Amino acid sequence: MGALRYLLRLSTRRNEIEDRLLALEYRRALIDDFADDLAEQDLRSALCDLSGEISLASRHHRGRW
Repeated sequence: MGALRYLLRLSTRRNEIEDRLLALEYRRALIDDFADDLAEQDLRSALCDLSGEISLASRHHRGRW
């Protein structure tokens, strides 16, 4: 059960980052704001890291559920 809880927590974090990226893109489209390029890069990097961590964790715990 701990592995499932861990994967759900990672998935929640990934969804939050995806929502923030979507909000940045929406804001950029509305007001042509390109000042948050670093914030977007940081969010994309965090999203990539979390996706990799979720993938590794799901492969590691696949047989335990």
